[in-house]
Amino acid sequence: MYTVKQGDKEKFNALVARYQRMFQADKVLSLIHRLKHTVIKFGLKKINISYSKISMADVANKLSLESVEETEQIVAKAIRDGVIDATINHDEQYILALPKTDVYTSNDPQAILHKRIKFCMETRNDAVKALVYPQKEDKRDFGDDVDEERDNKEEDLLAALMEEMGGMDDF
Repeated sequence: MYTVKQGDKEKFNALVARYQRMFQADKVLSLIHRLKHTVIKFGLKKINISYSKISMADVANKLSLESVEETEQIVAKAIRDGVIDATINHDEQYILALPKTDVYTSNDPQAILHKRIKFCMETRNDAVKALVYPQKEDKRDFGDDVDEERDNKEEDLLAALMEEMGGMDDF
């Protein structure tokens, strides 16, 4: 992975050649070959950061590409995909890196923070909705001794009143 992020196509090709049999045995060789495009993208990013203006021939040389035309197509695709911020001068065959803008002068950080907060709040609300609360009649099962004492006192008072009234068994 380190070789891919370096953007060095020669090192990448050497590693692929060295471990080709192992990749074939694991049936991932086609996946490894597709990583070549990622290596080129990382190389272009490094070049775009390092140079404000560079010729297509120098880019082709640094990325170990075969022709200037192929390099121009790859760079154009990278610009279209948003991999690098640059413009191509077709007449003079060079790439001009666009000046970096301060991202904090825009509302992008605020929008990203808002999106994250919204996601967290939705997750919290979903979790609260998913909570299961016990029924009210189940509260006595959790050891409400105060309610039991009150009920016992009421029963004792009722029994005492019944005795005083003379054992009203007619009711």
